[in-house]
Amino acid sequence: MTLRSGYTPVDITPSRSDEMLDVDGWAFSGTPQAATVEELKGVIDWDRARGIEVTDPAIAPLGTLVACHSSHPYDMRVPGGGTVKTSGLTWVGVHSGYRRRGLLTAMMDDHFSRALARGEAVSTLFAAETAIYQRFGYGLGAPTLALGSGRAPGLRKVAGSDDLRMDFENADLATHASIVRAVLARSQRPGTHANVTDTLMRDIFIDPEQWREGGERLRIAIVFDAEGPAAFATFSRKLTWENSEPGGDLSIWTWATVTAASERRLFSAVSDLDLISKVKARNIAPDAPIVLLVEDIRGAHFALRDNLWVRVLDIPKALAARTYAADADVSVAITDKQLEANNGVWRLSISGGAATAVKEAGGTADLTMSMQDFSAAYLGGVKFSTLANAGLITGAPNAVAALSAAFAGDMLPASALNF
Repeated sequence: MTLRSGYTPVDITPSRSDEMLDVDGWAFSGTPQAATVEELKGVIDWDRARGIEVTDPAIAPLGTLVACHSSHPYDMRVPGGGTVKTSGLTWVGVHSGYRRRGLLTAMMDDHFSRALARGEAVSTLFAAETAIYQRFGYGLGAPTLALGSGRAPGLRKVAGSDDLRMDFENADLATHASIVRAVLARSQRPGTHANVTDTLMRDIFIDPEQWREGGERLRIAIVFDAEGPAAFATFSRKLTWENSEPGGDLSIWTWATVTAASERRLFSAVSDLDLISKVKARNIAPDAPIVLLVEDIRGAHFALRDNLWVRVLDIPKALAARTYAADADVSVAITDKQLEANNGVWRLSISGGAATAVKEAGGTADLTMSMQDFSAAYLGGVKFSTLANAGLITGAPNAVAALSAAFAGDMLPASALNF
């Protein structure tokens, strides 16, 4: 890790939690109330929390924490139904007084090396500012949609949907963590968490009064089918009145479904609660059933958003984890400015649904691309042909077509969980 003189990387233990939250407050322009601070301490993976502190008293008092990051481990669903060991990067922040000193670059190097040492072949994140992480090789692997509709948008019928059991309850970690895990375990959508740590689960259900801005407590809706939990959504409402008329906003925060019937049941019930006039939902894959079920596509006001940013750390391991829709034999020159082991020409041999990647000593590659664009295409949510049409990949058209066909999946990726 390259780090200028006067700073050193450190583990951040729970005893330094107040310092870490202070750095993060500077980075994200927020000051949590005392009660919220205690909740936030419970949603950080402390065994993976890292930071940078000052070692030169000319810069700041010795030991001053000036940057921080953490991550959570999970098995991410990939095309074909398998999983890949993944490090979800989160809590990244640099104190406002120490920006432009290379601290973020040093932390990213630290994150990559530690993830690789743990055998995590991919890193993912949700970006507060989308331009920042692209320079570290993260590509938009899961473009998604956000919905902003009026109450109870008309939905087309799905056989058996209306007969599914539907429960509404106050969201509770102890009660509903098993529900969330059960639904996600059934989901085959790439980008999904196949498993959820206790720490990340607490993050899903965290509900500080400070964040509600006058809205209600966190609620949860659950749909059951013959196999058990088939859908869930955490949501909250904020009610306003104007001229004695209600104008409530309903926000769907975290949700997942496993069938079209459960998705229709979930959205039809949650969007039709009393006193509501506006409904918002996020993390909708472009091929999600709800997109085609909405009768008035214009009235749904779907808007393109970024969901999961993906960064391949270990090319052979990442490619071996997923399956492929077609055979291909293509040499690819990949530029990776952070990880030299990835930088160079790779022979991708894909046959019978499996892939091997071997680094070649030299020669002319069929295609040339950055790690950012290779990572964007990894989950099948962005086609190599789309990237080539945008001028981001150069090379033989037949090679582009071959990789596009091979990397295509049955479902477009999306992560249900923000982190």
